Amino acid sequence: MSFTEHPLRRWAVDEMRLRRFAPVSPHCEIYQVVRLIEPEERNSEDRWLLNARPDFDDWTLAARHGSGHTNAGIHFLWERHTEASTLTLIFPNETPENVRHNYIQWLENWPGGVVRATQIRVVPDASNLDADLFALGISTDEMVCCDINSAIRLWSDFSIHDDGYGRLLITAGDVGDGERGRIVQRVQELGNYRNLALLGFPVVQHYGPQLDQLEHRLSDHARRVASADDDDDVLLNDLAGISSELELIRSATGFRLSATAAYAEVAADRLAALDVRPILNFQSLTDFTERRLVPASRTCSVFRQRLNDLADRISNVMHTLDVRIDSRIKAQNLGLMRSMERSTQLQLRLQTLVEGLSVIAAAYYLVGIIAYITKGGAAALKGGAPTDMIIGAITIPVVMLIYLFVSRLRHKVLKETGDENTRVEKL
Repeated sequence: MSFTEHPLRRWAVDEMRLRRFAPVSPHCEIYQVVRLIEPEERNSEDRWLLNARPDFDDWTLAARHGSGHTNAGIHFLWERHTEASTLTLIFPNETPENVRHNYIQWLENWPGGVVRATQIRVVPDASNLDADLFALGISTDEMVCCDINSAIRLWSDFSIHDDGYGRLLITAGDVGDGERGRIVQRVQELGNYRNLALLGFPVVQHYGPQLDQLEHRLSDHARRVASADDDDDVLLNDLAGISSELELIRSATGFRLSATAAYAEVAADRLAALDVRPILNFQSLTDFTERRLVPASRTCSVFRQRLNDLADRISNVMHTLDVRIDSRIKAQNLGLMRSMERSTQLQLRLQTLVEGLSVIAAAYYLVGIIAYITKGGAAALKGGAPTDMIIGAITIPVVMLIYLFVSRLRHKVLKETGDENTRVEKL
């Protein structure tokens, strides 16, 4: 190639070609199983796919999809989704029962739990309708019947039969095998995504009462916050407990509820693409799908919204508590500052008193020093006592030594304080 190819180009092309269905002949049977595969079961699925498969004359396998077919016309399709795998076998009408059994057993023993399993019989027309319905065991009491794309008609009771499979009867219509395969794929994807979407409803039913209790507890807690009868620390701890329980519910339901919303949207898209046309006196595919899927998906959506609303309410109550606690702390700080101010004023008064007393003491000692000097001078001039002369002589040198000592100590303290301030400024 003369151009530089983006590293994701081929992935994008493969992704667009991933969900191609095999051609469906006017007279055949289709078995499809959708299984939820846990992460720890993926390796078992890979081994089953590689080592336990029956014979195929052509086999293609990639990371997320695979296909195979035999010269006798048997087709196999495998597709790996985020949490599930879809397995499809297509048998021509003339396939012997013993051959068919071998492939079906391989399909039924696949790892993972079955979410949906269907057996579809495609017939050229409805000329033997009663016999075909009887052979499939489709009950006419709750039967769904309607026309879908290109006047293809569908019958089903959408119930699980004794062998674990649902049953669908489809007429071939006036379309090619490739287009018929795409229509069957839409029908199957509608049912598959419908079942996957409904998996969120039991989760909501399980956690709904817990959410109701949390809402009641938060309402009571908001009332306690408003009344201000309880200690703020107690209220804060209780609110933290409510928030923790909410997060547990959100973490336990988050993936399933998000998946339900996505699956329900895809199912709605597939239903719209089928262009369903109802038949008089029969329930249509649209009626059957929307009768339970829409309420269930809306219930799950409302539950998600309730979780978000409760989280917002907790945040608002937390903010109210924070404001109140912050106001209390500010009031405490203000009281502390006022107390410090009173203490500073008291210290200033005491210092003024001490300074006043110090003046008296200084005056007393100064008078004493002058007296010593005067006595020493008088003793030296008039021949007084030697003791007075000695005291008078050493008074001035002692005062000078004390002054020099205090001055030196003062300069040392000022120098150390200046160095410390310099280090702080550098930091």
